[in-house]
Amino acid sequence: MANFTIDSEGFYLVDQFPGVPDVRLSVPKDGFTGADHHNVSAAAYPIGTKIQVYNKLTAAGAGVLGYSVMLYAKLEMQDATNVLAARHFVTQHSDAVPYDLTNDAATDIGTGCGAAAVGLGPMTVDYYGWFWCGGVCPESFVSDLGGSYYARETGAVIGTAMLSDLATAGTTAGELGLATAAGDAMVVIAVINVNAA
Repeated sequence: MANFTIDSEGFYLVDQFPGVPDVRLSVPKDGFTGADHHNVSAAAYPIGTKIQVYNKLTAAGAGVLGYSVMLYAKLEMQDATNVLAARHFVTQHSDAVPYDLTNDAATDIGTGCGAAAVGLGPMTVDYYGWFWCGGVCPESFVSDLGGSYYARETGAVIGTAMLSDLATAGTTAGELGLATAAGDAMVVIAVINVNAA
């Protein structure tokens, strides 16, 4: 079965990572994907730094007005085939270091058990960079985040969602996606405003 998709305007992320946004910081001068601080071998910001931004509509009128939270973290591991790309979900790595992230279902902390974020684009393993971890999709800051996100084939409906392994992983979808929250033992990482199609 194929995965379902949800548009970037159809859900928002619930920030479950430790810490709060630093009100003294603003968008990096070259944006969140700038070469001086994103996908770099030495961290340019303290690990776990969060910046809150206000997402405006894109030039084409797309997106959702509202606040977004960006997290500075390390890509600890990625799936060898389905390497990290924009719109891929990541979660905490099984080493249990809060800001070590992976998009690999085989090395995550456990399905439905960890906080989740979204990659902004390709990254190298053991490198540092920004991830979207809370609020509405920040399309006005990273245009590649606009578009389809993936959910399990069992569907994801309006309400709370957890992170789950996708039934059909792939280079477009990645390995992880949204699924309807299954009980109070799961970590709620998103609220879905429209049914998956």
